Amino acid sequence: MACFFKANVQDFLSLSDEQVLARLSTGYANRGYTTQYSQQTLTWERDIRLLRQALEHCVARSDAASGWGLLFEFSIPRKEKRIDIVLLVRGLIVLLEAKTGHVTADAKRQVEEYGLLLHYFHKPSSDRRIAPILVSENSSSESPLSRSKVGVTFGTLVGPPIAQVTSSSWESLSDVLIAVEDTSSPQMSIESWDGGGYFPVPSIFNAAIALRSGLSIREIAQSEASEYEIESVRGTIQAYVEQARAGKHFAICFLTGVPGSGKTLVGLSLAHSVENSSDAIHFMSGNGPLVRVLQHLFTKESQRVGKSSAQARTEAATLIENVHVFARHYTDDYEGPPSNHAVIFDEAQRAWNRAQNNKKFKRDYSEPDMLLRVMERHDDWAVVVALVGGGQEINDGEAGLEEWGRALLNAKKNWLIHASPEVLVGGISTANHRLFPDPTAQKEVQTDLRLHLRTSNRSLRAEKLSEWVNFVIDGDAESAASLKIRDKFPIMVSRDLEDTRSRLRERSIGFSRSGLVGSSAATRLRAEGLEPSSSFHSEYPWEHWYLGDKTDVRSSFQCEVFATEFEIQGLELDWVGLCWGGDFIWDDARQSWLLRTLRHGPKSKWTQIKNTEKQAYRRNAYRVLLTRARQGMVIFIPKGDSSDPTVSPAEFEATATFLHRCGAACD
Repeated sequence: MACFFKANVQDFLSLSDEQVLARLSTGYANRGYTTQYSQQTLTWERDIRLLRQALEHCVARSDAASGWGLLFEFSIPRKEKRIDIVLLVRGLIVLLEAKTGHVTADAKRQVEEYGLLLHYFHKPSSDRRIAPILVSENSSSESPLSRSKVGVTFGTLVGPPIAQVTSSSWESLSDVLIAVEDTSSPQMSIESWDGGGYFPVPSIFNAAIALRSGLSIREIAQSEASEYEIESVRGTIQAYVEQARAGKHFAICFLTGVPGSGKTLVGLSLAHSVENSSDAIHFMSGNGPLVRVLQHLFTKESQRVGKSSAQARTEAATLIENVHVFARHYTDDYEGPPSNHAVIFDEAQRAWNRAQNNKKFKRDYSEPDMLLRVMERHDDWAVVVALVGGGQEINDGEAGLEEWGRALLNAKKNWLIHASPEVLVGGISTANHRLFPDPTAQKEVQTDLRLHLRTSNRSLRAEKLSEWVNFVIDGDAESAASLKIRDKFPIMVSRDLEDTRSRLRERSIGFSRSGLVGSSAATRLRAEGLEPSSSFHSEYPWEHWYLGDKTDVRSSFQCEVFATEFEIQGLELDWVGLCWGGDFIWDDARQSWLLRTLRHGPKSKWTQIKNTEKQAYRRNAYRVLLTRARQGMVIFIPKGDSSDPTVSPAEFEATATFLHRCGAACD
């Protein structure tokens, strides 16, 4: 079920407000939300009460009104948008967005976008008329809708049959609904409408392909691979897709490459190529900031060529999706086969393991298991393209490459596996992780050297940097120094934050972009005036941090807000200022890294991480942070304060000295 509550109007009116509210609360909890805020409950109570009054008036005036369909909190398939109230008024879909206070332009754009998303991506809505209405206690009805007016205004949004957004008071809502009811139209089935799957209309993919083709490689991301190499790898995977389609079999391709080698670009190019316009390949990522940044970029490009803001956002939503939304739709809302035969999973090594998936959503299987099961619903063929980066698992429950191997061993279908040799034997690009660690439990793999992005022949920087970072994380200063990393890539250590900012600004010339990054566990960076709290970071507009220019105070250029491993993974800057924290400190006595968490009690102090899985996440956090720069890196290590044991000068000095031994330049 894609909504929290559904019933026909007669059944809704027969329930008490408390019964409806209880079902809404249960639906909310079943979507994985752990906390329900009191404001949400109060909003539902108000909407239920006011809607009840309006619908009672409708039933008194129309014999058919009791049969209208009603849905609260309808989730638009795979778009992570929920509509407050949907009314199926015979053959018309009415979207009610409830607001307090006066109706704003943003509110109008929001409900307009809901209408577009339904038309483009919800199969039962694609050929229906849609009427978006903003409802507010303080609103007087503006140009009330009538049945004839609805018909006239359809088509004003460049094609889709969506009426212009109108507003109404709750008091006048019954007049509006009775006016738009078409008594000659049969009543839509609420079950069929609610159960309708994700089904993008062809025109939206044509728009997405045109939008993607209008952007240069650099506008999306910079990579060390040449455009020729990216096109060659894309063509290789496209051939495997065609073979699966023609041969009616199931296939999975693992594409590897070091950070910055262009894996994401290959995926985007594959998903939005002309060859796949009739049977679209969907690009998905579990990386929320990456999804937001790319969708924002595509939205700006669409607006630049004259599209409305709502139309631009809708087209951008076809280019990249959140994999967790895909998973939720096909496990909780819809049991049929997905609309697409092929999917691309970016950062596939970050898929959740069984324990994390069970903890978050009560699903007793891993995300790789889940994705293979969903794609196996097809009777004929399916392809999964997994883009893999090594040592990039940074959060609880991220399963790594090995989980995909376990899922393939347990799969019901016989999946043909295509992969680079590094997926089997380990290497720099996988941080020595392997698909099948146990040699006694393996499946046959067709290896293909073309499924590893080796970077351009003109530059070995990306591979050298990844190798250097791996040695640093392993505590092997001698091997790191032997690479002479600064011959290819400038890395310097600074002990002063203002000096770090100055160096970054000096190098932000032309198209070069700079900014600060740091560990999410580096909580004592607050002593340097940098805010580490997760609540602050979760609310920050990262699309503007990545895309805003130097005049935008939200942009990375300001060097005021640092991006953590969660916000920077999958994305890059030209020049990075890495702000080192006390969570990852070099210990000369042990000749190893101290992996720590700040604990608070009678006094605040660092405690060592003992759990091996959490130790791996901390190492990987710094592996991610150290590989986000395209042109060069300044590592800021605080001087510390001898009066505060949580920012020990001796510990920071030891860390700076170790990085110098690894080959970084020091003041």
